[in-house]
Amino acid sequence: MEILTCFLISLSSFSFFSLSSSEFTTSDRTKLPLIAFSWWDDKGTFMAGETTTIRVKVLENADKIDRKVFKPILTVNGKEGNSSYISTILFDFDGDPNDWKIFFTPIRVGLFNVLINEDHYKVFDSSLHFQVEPGLT
Repeated sequence: MEILTCFLISLSSFSFFSLSSSEFTTSDRTKLPLIAFSWWDDKGTFMAGETTTIRVKVLENADKIDRKVFKPILTVNGKEGNSSYISTILFDFDGDPNDWKIFFTPIRVGLFNVLINEDHYKVFDSSLHFQVEPGLT
């Protein structure tokens, strides 16, 4: 009986793995939009309190993206959304998908990395680093 129980547990684990790994096959991923992010004007250094702009560029399958469903999440130093690092996160997804923007205001001085994650379209980008210098007083 013990061997049968172990076999069933192993079999059910294998089935779960098969389902989860096959959930997004290569052909399914080709149907998703391919999205890239960069700093507007390639500027990566900002003053605290200055509005910062990230360019969103849909490289492939722009016709597959629903602007109402596309809701990226920004995370800085492990803090999601508005935090002690950034505030006033705004999205501009109107018009041409190659001109979309994400705005935020850095409020803490230092060197940071922003993660952009969006579950529905399987977006994860950790390539944006930025420096924040003290603002004018």
